[in-house]
Amino acid sequence: MEKIALPLLISAGCLVFSHAAFSQDTTGPAYKTAPTMGDRNWSAGVNLSSTAVDLTDENVFQFGVFGDLFTSESLSVGLSLDYWADEFNSSAAQRVELENVIVGANAKFHFPEFAPGLKPYALAGLAAHRFQVSTNRFDASTDPADVLSEYDQDLQDVEGELGADFGAGLNYSLQTAMDVVAELRYRRVLDRTLDLDQMNYSVALAYAM
Repeated sequence: MEKIALPLLISAGCLVFSHAAFSQDTTGPAYKTAPTMGDRNWSAGVNLSSTAVDLTDENVFQFGVFGDLFTSESLSVGLSLDYWADEFNSSAAQRVELENVIVGANAKFHFPEFAPGLKPYALAGLAAHRFQVSTNRFDASTDPADVLSEYDQDLQDVEGELGADFGAGLNYSLQTAMDVVAELRYRRVLDRTLDLDQMNYSVALAYAM
């Protein structure tokens, strides 16, 4: 529950903050009314995620960019590029560094607005994962003060894996061309040897036209 609580609180805080900003002043000349979402052609943005990785049983921070093309009011197709890195002890004598670069393609089904500027969506897609794994074997016979010789390089490998993405999100239109997005995405990695599945809790800012 603790792993889920922090990302959800961050997402909720962003939505509350954006709602307050949207509600401050709707009369000045600098204010822009949020457009009808069905009029949009595309959007692009950046996101920050808290990602729970099953293999490490830890949360890591993930950074990414994305773009969506609206084919209709209720459907968009998009691409995403994400990155995260983590390191952990796989045993008392071994440490692992793991990096993941993810290129994804997805389709989003956008539901009707249930409040002004608020529009939920569901998504599904495929993702290509590039994992770089570096395994360091701890040498207990070395002097602990000698940091550089404390680890012996044992293995470095790059692997490619295919995965499937499923999720849902909430899009909030701040102004004419600015959105904030809260999203929950499950990434199933089709690897038979390691449990590399991931759960992402993300908050994004998007520019939409």
